Amino acid sequence: MNKLLDLNTLKLAPPSTARPLMEREQVLRKLSSLGAFRLVLLRAPAGYGKTSLMRMIRADASAAGGNVAWLTFDSSDNDPARLLLGMRAALLVTPEPPQDNYVRLGDTCVTHLFLDDVELLDTSNIALVFTLIADVLPAPMSVFIGARSLRGHSVAALKANGALLELDMEDLQFSQAETASYLQRAQFDLSAADVALLQRTSEGWPAAVELIGLAWKRLQGRGHVALPQLPGLRDLGEYLAEEVFEAQSDDIKEFLIATAALSSFHAELADCVRASGDSARLIAAIRAAGLPIQPLQNNWFRYHPLFAEHIVLHHRPPPAIYVRAAGWLTGHGYAFEAIDYFLKGGECEQAADTLESIVGQLRLHGQFPSIIQWCDQLPDALLKRRPALTSALVVGMVYSSRRDDLARWLDYFRQQAGKPHADPLYGEGLRALDPVLAFLDGDTARTIALADRDWPQQRQANPNDRATLAYVAAYTCLWRGMLDEAAALLIEARRACRESGTISGLAIVYFLQAYLDAIQGNFDAALQQLAAIDALAQRHSDKISPALLYPFSAGLILLIDYERNALDLVASRLTFARSLIPLGLPWDSLSAVSIVQARMLAIKENSAAATRWLEGQIMQGHPRSASPARAALEGELSRMAIQTARPESVAGYAALLLDASWPGHERCIVSCQEIDGAGIVQARLMIHAAPGEALARIGQLLAHALAAGRLWRATKLRVLLAIALQRNGLPKDAQRELALALEQAARSGMVRSFLDEGPDIHPLLAHMQAKSRHLLSIAAATHLDAVLRAAGAAADAAPPAVTLTQTEYALLSLVAQGKSNQEIGANLFLSVSTVKWHLGQIFRKLDAGNRGQAVFNARQLGLLPQQ
Repeated sequence: MNKLLDLNTLKLAPPSTARPLMEREQVLRKLSSLGAFRLVLLRAPAGYGKTSLMRMIRADASAAGGNVAWLTFDSSDNDPARLLLGMRAALLVTPEPPQDNYVRLGDTCVTHLFLDDVELLDTSNIALVFTLIADVLPAPMSVFIGARSLRGHSVAALKANGALLELDMEDLQFSQAETASYLQRAQFDLSAADVALLQRTSEGWPAAVELIGLAWKRLQGRGHVALPQLPGLRDLGEYLAEEVFEAQSDDIKEFLIATAALSSFHAELADCVRASGDSARLIAAIRAAGLPIQPLQNNWFRYHPLFAEHIVLHHRPPPAIYVRAAGWLTGHGYAFEAIDYFLKGGECEQAADTLESIVGQLRLHGQFPSIIQWCDQLPDALLKRRPALTSALVVGMVYSSRRDDLARWLDYFRQQAGKPHADPLYGEGLRALDPVLAFLDGDTARTIALADRDWPQQRQANPNDRATLAYVAAYTCLWRGMLDEAAALLIEARRACRESGTISGLAIVYFLQAYLDAIQGNFDAALQQLAAIDALAQRHSDKISPALLYPFSAGLILLIDYERNALDLVASRLTFARSLIPLGLPWDSLSAVSIVQARMLAIKENSAAATRWLEGQIMQGHPRSASPARAALEGELSRMAIQTARPESVAGYAALLLDASWPGHERCIVSCQEIDGAGIVQARLMIHAAPGEALARIGQLLAHALAAGRLWRATKLRVLLAIALQRNGLPKDAQRELALALEQAARSGMVRSFLDEGPDIHPLLAHMQAKSRHLLSIAAATHLDAVLRAAGAAADAAPPAVTLTQTEYALLSLVAQGKSNQEIGANLFLSVSTVKWHLGQIFRKLDAGNRGQAVFNARQLGLLPQQ
């Protein structure tokens, strides 16, 4: 008996670890929020921190004054007498056996009992433990059980009665924040990007995080090393082999090897792959053994990816496994999932057949990355026999960075389209894609020419390509102010999109309809159309990426919200729009996003910060940015120079943008140019460089806008015309134009078209309110008051202007001349240390990190003359 007691003492305390336990605050918070349960079951595969979590709970309970007990089971406890002996020892009950073996267990004063490694008991002894808990142990006692599995023992009744709370592998896995915290505590030096990659790969499996972190730490100090191939790491491989795989019976090992290559599986699929009929039984056995297997919907299952990859790496399945799986999946309606397996099994023809059967649906849902990935694995000769596949491949490449591959396939399309009796898909695809490519390259003239030439012939094309050219043609009509023609083409495009079922195409149609409404000053109608894109995204969130629904509309909705001065909404939308930039935005949408971002930066910080940011964007030169996009950013820089009264900069932009090549009018106005481009930039510069000539030019632009029904643009031009008239000594005419601008602004809700003209417009608005209010309708007068309130709020919220003391100005002027600290001190009769102190003050005021940046920022703010 004493020997048994000695053995049990080793199991009556939780195992110790070299490192302090990491607090699992989220799990503990969940336990606390769910209230008190008689029994808490932590059931998860090896390495999910069950023991560590119970140690934390035990420590907290003990610190709170509870009487705690711990018992770790092993296989020897399958002897009921041995099991009872261990329970008595844990509960501090005398080991002398009474007539009733159970009764003394209820006399304990323990309040919290922790039972670990319960999976090492057989089914009958697990049932015995639950019987003891339910019928013998004191009712107030809280019991915590850690187990990889319960060997088929059901706890459903306890759950239904509210007596048991179960935490599984999903509850116990690390969140990304916990992964980062663990690595930091363990002094593993990983970047945020590597932590995110580790989290995605490990899916928060704590043991994998620790072992991969250890392997990573060993690699540090060897120069730049990318995160290793995780399944191949020795530590993780040994852990999976020793703790998980090798401990299984031969039939379970065979099943694991046969099914690990499957991303998910069903018992029938596993039977097909293994040519057997016992898969359901083996799945149940695997779950009972506590292996890292996760149930999905409808009796499907998946292994933890690291576990599956380890098995595949060390026990490579034969190609026949993949081919059988692909055949079963195809026959049961899972064609998408089957393609990868056909390719892994080397069956390219069957993969191509399957892909061709669903490529239409993949196109509709915008799943072009998958199409490209699969086509890359197929021989070119095979693809060339299948126009439907190559057509989808080319469409996908249009929106990717693979322009060389795209050019090669388009050449092939042109060769085929020129042949007698060619498949019409080649010609229809070219007519749809050529104008799209011209637009993405910024060649608006070619886009217009191609759309005008090819649309009549394309009206008989397949719905996908007909819809594409219809909305491209509609877009070109909007550029040219042909609004009625654009509306008719949008009806055609909408009909073709609904006929083909293309979701991304329909999103573009909604954007173009919104653009048409916005052009005419109907912002409410435009926002309704843009809201329809949000509804599409929500309805089809499981089928299509937002990156394919918002690329065109992301810029327009920012322009409208900004115009209406909804700055909080703009700030939130900017965050989303910036997230789309790495995925690819068309240049006009990217320009709109950049301009709004710069203006928000000017509002939040100052114009100097916005100017620096814009100059950085131009210098970076996005590889797919078109020349109109650069022109839009340069135009915005000129507006900021005017607003901050920097004459040298204004003169420089006038020389750059008012050259002889500008005809004084624009026949093509894209969305990002609607209210600050296509002549408006030049008109604003002319007001300051040549006020007399500005009147005629602005009048010409205004007449063009009114004739085309571009009322948003016309309102902005009337604001500029009012400024020009005032500059030319015609204040009454200026007030009349401003009144007309306010009438339209009141109907549309325009605000920033006034505020963004800065010091030039504010006196005119104030005069209108004080002296010329009789020129306005009630609605326009009310809107004027709102604009002035917004101007006042903006002034109150604006950062304080930078001011320099006389000494700081003199010192900075000498810095700009290239003088050293010693030379500056000699000139100003200051010590070198005093010069350094003043420089520190200047750097702080100008948000500069060095002398050159301080001079540059001062010139941008007009504090120093331009060079």
